[in-house]
Amino acid sequence: MSTSSVAAQNAALIAAKEQAAKNGTTTKPNKTTADASQDQLSSDLNFFLKMLTTQLQNQDPTSPLDTNEFTQQIAQYSSVQQQVNTNSNLEKLLAANKQSSLTTAVGYIGKEVETKGNTGEVSGGQGAFSYLLPKAAASVEIVIRNANGVEVFRGKGDTREGRNIAVWDGVNSLTGAQEPDGTYTISVDASDASKKPILAETRAVAVVGGVESDSKGDMLLAVGRNKVKFDEVLAVRPPSRISLSSDS
Repeated sequence: MSTSSVAAQNAALIAAKEQAAKNGTTTKPNKTTADASQDQLSSDLNFFLKMLTTQLQNQDPTSPLDTNEFTQQIAQYSSVQQQVNTNSNLEKLLAANKQSSLTTAVGYIGKEVETKGNTGEVSGGQGAFSYLLPKAAASVEIVIRNANGVEVFRGKGDTREGRNIAVWDGVNSLTGAQEPDGTYTISVDASDASKKPILAETRAVAVVGGVESDSKGDMLLAVGRNKVKFDEVLAVRPPSRISLSSDS
């Protein structure tokens, strides 16, 4: 068969492939990126092999085709196939990891968690705050302010090294009035026996009310009126229930 006939058959194959694509060979919504790549790769490889078979069957015996190029292309397809398989395995691992994170995160519902910050959520007349001291202090004074920055509590805090939990009953230490539920901030003034300041690291504290995921698939915890990423949690425990002393 002449070269023009081979070219005509190849053109027919290409046209048939394009028509098949137009007839609705689409990716199912539930398929992953790796699955879609696998389908496309299989389709391309099958088409390539049909072209190769057609050309070999119709080649000029006196001038056979150079198979080196075809061999290289087949090797490239094999390499791509391995990469697609690797991507598919990674997607499965990521999906399993997200499912594991969801299971763990659900276990945080109703628990008190710490994240970076200096806020505490007062609910039902109880609000917890947390701070870390790099070493034991001689004295610690805690000041709590409302959302407007107004001081509503001033009192002594624990002085031990490490994490210290301060739980406030919502009573204004200046007026004796019960403050409303909401978000409050804490500041800590610590010093050693020589009256030298000790830098305290404050933490945001709130009880987890629910779990959800964002558009990127990241796990989010609903804590108080805010949402934080699951991997930003620094500590988790049952809700604290020890009242602060307002003695100066």
